Amino acid sequence: MSATRPGLEGLRALSAALQLVLGALLEAERRLAPPASPLERLQQITTDPAWAWLQPLPGLIADVDHALAHVRDLPESEAAAIGGHARELLSGGGGPAEQQFLEHYRGLLQSDPAVAMAHAGALRALGALPAEATNQAERLHARHQWNERRRFLRLGPRGRGSSSS
Repeated sequence: MSATRPGLEGLRALSAALQLVLGALLEAERRLAPPASPLERLQQITTDPAWAWLQPLPGLIADVDHALAHVRDLPESEAAAIGGHARELLSGGGGPAEQQFLEHYRGLLQSDPAVAMAHAGALRALGALPAEATNQAERLHARHQWNERRRFLRLGPRGRGSSSS
């Protein structure tokens, strides 16, 4: 692991920790939900409004993994912004969609030991990332940069190129 890319290595650890959180949540929900085949459960998770609360977590994991796959150098400020976003998702302070996640998550966090252990692992991974800037303008700028990078990466190669007219 390269010493010149500690932010990327920290994000790899964060992604793995968030995947463990997601797995623990899915297992806890599986025990509470009516029986379903794996395919039926996948369809529920991705399309059923009752599962909409979960979407911010796999979305964040996908964004981080996509950045790790396509970005050679990530500024420390953006790694910190990603950590800040993940911290807000798991601990509070995010937007309305994240509040729905947090309300459901907190209930499982308090009632399921596996979720609590995965949460602790995610917090450890977050602790290894660079801290966000204390200056609000710098912090907002880094979050804006990360959001723009995510938007750009989501477009994929077809959306990035210039169109020939």
